Amino acid sequence: MPVLLRRTAFFLLLLLVPATAVSGQNIDEEVASLNTRMETARSNNLNLIAPKAFLEAREYLNEAREMLRDGDKIADIREAVQKGQRNLNEAEQLEDIGNVILEDAIAARSDALAARAPEFAKEQWMEAQEVMQEAGREIEKGDQNDARDKARESTQMYRRAELTAIRADVLGRARQARSQAQAVEASEWATKTYNDAQSKLREAEQRLKGDRYDRSSARTVAEQATDQYVHARDISRQAQRVDEDVEVRFEQERLEMESAMEPVLEALNLDVTFSEGFAPVAEQMDAAIQSVYADRENLQSSLADRQREIRRLRAKVDSMDARLAELEEREQEVSAELRQRRERERTLERARGIFGDQEAEVLLRGDELIVRMNGLSFPVGSSEIRPANFGLLTKLQQVLREFPDAPVTVAGHTDARGNDASNQQLSEQRAMAVQEYLLANMSVLKPTQIKAVGYGESRPLATNETEKGRAQNRRIDVTISLP
Repeated sequence: MPVLLRRTAFFLLLLLVPATAVSGQNIDEEVASLNTRMETARSNNLNLIAPKAFLEAREYLNEAREMLRDGDKIADIREAVQKGQRNLNEAEQLEDIGNVILEDAIAARSDALAARAPEFAKEQWMEAQEVMQEAGREIEKGDQNDARDKARESTQMYRRAELTAIRADVLGRARQARSQAQAVEASEWATKTYNDAQSKLREAEQRLKGDRYDRSSARTVAEQATDQYVHARDISRQAQRVDEDVEVRFEQERLEMESAMEPVLEALNLDVTFSEGFAPVAEQMDAAIQSVYADRENLQSSLADRQREIRRLRAKVDSMDARLAELEEREQEVSAELRQRRERERTLERARGIFGDQEAEVLLRGDELIVRMNGLSFPVGSSEIRPANFGLLTKLQQVLREFPDAPVTVAGHTDARGNDASNQQLSEQRAMAVQEYLLANMSVLKPTQIKAVGYGESRPLATNETEKGRAQNRRIDVTISLP
């Protein structure tokens, strides 16, 4: 094989290998992207709005995952992904109209889920789900009227399932306790307690009927009913045991009751007997419990006082911490300002050391470093920079290099001889001449960084009545804006 052909084949092989690797990597990303879109679609309720398209998209996703896991052809995997994407596209096109038609049904479904309808009202939930699916399929067919009818029907079914679930959740334990009480004929052997429980249960049911979301108060009343049913059940069992053998059982039941109270008496540190019945014991127990409550209130009051003191001390510590942080921040700011000031002073001294007394004056005004080029002279009425000034301008460049990114302004000034317009024009031309010279000789200086202005005779430093004063007024000021 000729050398040229061998080299060509080699380079083609190099190009093909990474392409295959990238393709394999991309197909992983495409499957992951479809999965992400499926999750987003479900969060946007597209599984309800367009159930057929959503289901098909999910099937294609599962198919693509299986093929990817089994190492099937990338083309086949990509085809499954693309089919899933197309199904999602169809579903997304129905999102807006679907949200309008199913708005109430989706809200009712969400409330039923929150009430745990799939757990407490399983059959009603499944029926509502089926009707919701039918509404979604009508949307996919484009039959909005039938879709609205099905949506209204599913809304009502979800609401019924929600109410059933709420009742089962809130009233379930009470009803179970009622069944247990009925099993031991509590309505006959503990009539008053059983009827009290019945009344409480009806009250809880009425509260839910009036406002299904008033679960807190209904639950409280239902728990009271539960306690009463359990109480009635125990009374009924005890009464039935006594009735079986009243002479023997009564003493035994009495002793069992006294024995059951002994741990309570011991906990209250009471040494009493039941020789005079339960009433004196109950009075002493009440007095002991009241004493415990009083001690607890005193302890709670003391604890509250300590907690208030702790909060006060913590607030004081927080205030001191905040003040300390403020002082530390201020110290850092002052240190930074001091470092900046010292650095500027050193910069100013370095700049002053560059020029001779007759060449330039270096001034610091706020955040501006001003180089007043006293030794830079021009021919009368001219803006030409003469070779004699090249050395002075080289020193100016040395100063400018200390601040490579700082904005620079070249300002031209004249004395008062001549007319205002001529002096203004001349000052501008001289400033521009210096600007152009600096740009031509400093590669680090950007055109946008330096500007030239002329002030003519408008900003004199000295009187224009003497030659010395006029010489001071004829000048070029180079201003560097410090960072």
